[in-house]
Order: sequence, then C-alpha cells, then structure tokens
Amino acid sequence: MFRCLKRIFEKFFAQKQGAGEDGPFVWCLIGNIRDQTEQGSEHELRHGTKHFSPGTKIYCLPVKWGDGYENIQVIGLHRKSKKYICVVMPSRHVTAWRLQKVYKPYILQLMSENKGWTNSKQDRETILSMLKWLPG
Repeated sequence: MFRCLKRIFEKFFAQKQGAGEDGPFVWCLIGNIRDQTEQGSEHELRHGTKHFSPGTKIYCLPVKWGDGYENIQVIGLHRKSKKYICVVMPSRHVTAWRLQKVYKPYILQLMSENKGWTNSKQDRETILSMLKWLPG
C-alpha cells in the first residue's frame, strides 16, 4: 500500500517538476496505428498490427532509405510487453500524422541512438513539408 502511494506521489511530483516545457525536446512526426489493417497475401483484416494495438501513438523517425517513406522506422509501446520498441513497418498502417514536441527521456535517447529528429528549425520544417503529402 505504501509503495503504491509513494509511486503515485512521485509521478505527480515529477509531472509538476518534470522536464515539460522547460527541458530538452525534439520535434517529431507522430502518428497512430490504424484500427484495421490488411495483412498478408490473403489481405486478412486485423485490428492494429503484429506489434501495436489500434490507436497506439508512434514516434516516426526520419527517412532512412529511398522508398518514398513506404516503410518507416517507428518507436511505440508494444501491444503485449508494454515496453517501447523500435521496428520498421509499412506507413500505410499509420494515420493521424502530426508534428509534436517530444520530451520523454527514453524517446529522446532512442531518437539520438537511431539518428532521429532533433529540436532544430530545419527538422520542424521538414516534418511540416512531409505532412502535406503523407496519406491521412
């Protein structure tokens, strides 16, 4: 009981005193996993994807190869383990694209390790230009 209350207090205190608007951040292309996706040669409908539940918020990394952003490297909470994973997946499984500042330390670390977005004005402009042609 005491541990539970201690965690709640620490979480609340961290939100009040956390990095928030004052700490380090990166600009990031954010999306959500579609509710229904087609899988395999049989075009079987599934809820979400193999790794992500429908509606999962994913952090998309910049273009890594020249396929027109058909396959993208993303970071998100795995549907079973509930831990952040980094995978390559088809962009057609993603919807609700948007630009957002990201402050989560673990996501910042993964972005840094995977040559992801930064807090530069150039990255922000790149993401805004991508939003014009990404499918809804």
